[in-house]
Amino acid sequence: MGVILDIIGAFVIGGMLLLMVISFQFQMQEAADRALYTQQMVDHMDQCATKLNSVVALAGVGFDPEDAIVHATPDSLVFWTYWDYQQNQLGVTPVKLSIKLSNAPDPHGIAVLLAQDGVPLNDLGYLFWIDELKFRYYTKNDALTTSASSARSAEIRMGFYHDPPRAGSQSIRTKLQFKCYFMNAYMRGA
Repeated sequence: MGVILDIIGAFVIGGMLLLMVISFQFQMQEAADRALYTQQMVDHMDQCATKLNSVVALAGVGFDPEDAIVHATPDSLVFWTYWDYQQNQLGVTPVKLSIKLSNAPDPHGIAVLLAQDGVPLNDLGYLFWIDELKFRYYTKNDALTTSASSARSAEIRMGFYHDPPRAGSQSIRTKLQFKCYFMNAYMRGA
């Protein structure tokens, strides 16, 4: 009788250890998936920041610094430039570039709309997983301003999210804050 109880006890303890190993394996796999998604999110954030910085740097090319920015609000930025973004060259006619969030969310977040003369730019399809876009504007002396004519740089705050790698997990949410200079207006003074 004692031997049978020992065998049953061994099976119970072995079964518990086996369940612990299987549970540990699932947790390790979920942690690895989450780390991979987080790494992809950081990569994506870097691409978004680089692209937005390159667009904002075009503000005021060929314009007086006071006339470069059309309007600078907390949720959008519109500016004049002679740089034709679609053609990637200096043009002879001024163009108006605008940056804002779309009004319509989709499964990949809310799209950032970058438009030239009201026409969305077509090479910016990877700016997704975004749920927040805010601007703060600064003068050449780094003082906060709400005046479009005195703005020489913008602090951009973006919120990103990504659905979890597994159902039932928390979404990955991150925030990014960076400063972009309206290079032509900044370098020309004012």
